[in-house]
Parts: sequence; structure tokens; C-alpha cells
Amino acid sequence: MAVNEESLLEALSRYVSPRAAENLVRRALAGRMPTSPGEWAHLLEEILWPELCRLLPFREMPPELKALAREWRELASSQVAEAGEEETEEEELSLEAVDLEDPSARQLLAKRLARLEGVTGVVVAGKNGKEELFSGEPVPLDLAYPLLRRQGYRVFYALLEREIVALRPLSQGYIGLLARKEANIGRLLHALRRLTSPAEVSG
Repeated sequence: MAVNEESLLEALSRYVSPRAAENLVRRALAGRMPTSPGEWAHLLEEILWPELCRLLPFREMPPELKALAREWRELASSQVAEAGEEETEEEELSLEAVDLEDPSARQLLAKRLARLEGVTGVVVAGKNGKEELFSGEPVPLDLAYPLLRRQGYRVFYALLEREIVALRPLSQGYIGLLARKEANIGRLLHALRRLTSPAEVSG
């Protein structure tokens, strides 16, 4: 079950029985499973909420559901903003060439990225070595890198339950960031997009 669906069921279960909550969500999802935070917010506000008002005498949306809708709206806004800025930003970026095969360059870059607000982990990996800095338990970002390269992503990020993971394939390696969920996604992606390989700059 998707994390968003679990959050919705948990919030609804405060006001109706778990079985009733499951039935409500199942009916709402019968048309199409939402694929973005904005679609989840729409599902809650435009489909589930009117249905809930018919079952119970609500005068306004309860705090738990309001908070959930607001969280999804904020995530949707940040993602839309990133998608809109991506094309224009590529031209405006002041690119920085980094040699991922140079151990000292990897170390310096990792330390600098670790100072970005909200960042809790950094991996700077070349073909023959890597630098890792984690404030907590290390996360095996190596598993995602081959998938990204096959799919042709320039920059990739994922919103997990409590964290953000952002990755930038570069040369024969990659740069990965782990950050708290409340971190500014735009700043993290900007920091990754401006990094390039010496070959791309000279070529």
C-alpha cells in the first residue's frame, strides 16, 4: 500500500471505522490511482471530503485532513516549480567541473555539499573510489545509480517517508544527497545540476 494511502486511511480512521475508511478510499480510488501529491490533494478535497460530509455532520474539514491536504499541496507546488525551472536553469547555471576520480576533489566536494541546509548524507562516487559523509546511518545509494544511468536521468530525486534522496549521475560515477524532508528541494537540485565533468566543460 502506498504511503499516501496509508496516511489517508489513518486520518480518516479518526472519524469513521477502519472498515468505513477503507471503503471510502477504495471508492475514491476506483477511477484512477493518484500519481502525484497534487492528485492526492485533489482526491482528498474534491472527492473524499464531500463524501465524508454526507456521512457525518462536519461544518469544516477536521485538522488532520486539513494538514494532510496542505502537505500534499506544498509538495505539489515545489515539484511544479522545479519542473518549470528545470529547462531555463540549465542555461543560467554557473557550471563547476569536478573530477570524481581525484580523491581530494571528491573529499572537498563531499564536505561542501554536507554543509547545505538540511543535508544529512553525501556520497561522491567515482569509478575507482568514493567519499561518504553521513550524520547517521549510511544509506546504500549505489543501488539506485545503475537504474538512473539506464533511464538517462540528469538529476533525480525521490520523496521518502522522512527524507529526500537526490542523485546526479556524472562521468562514470554519481553524486548523491540525503536530506531531511523539510529541506529545500530546489536548492539541493540546483547544487547538483551545476556540477559537471571536466570533459563536458572542455568539450
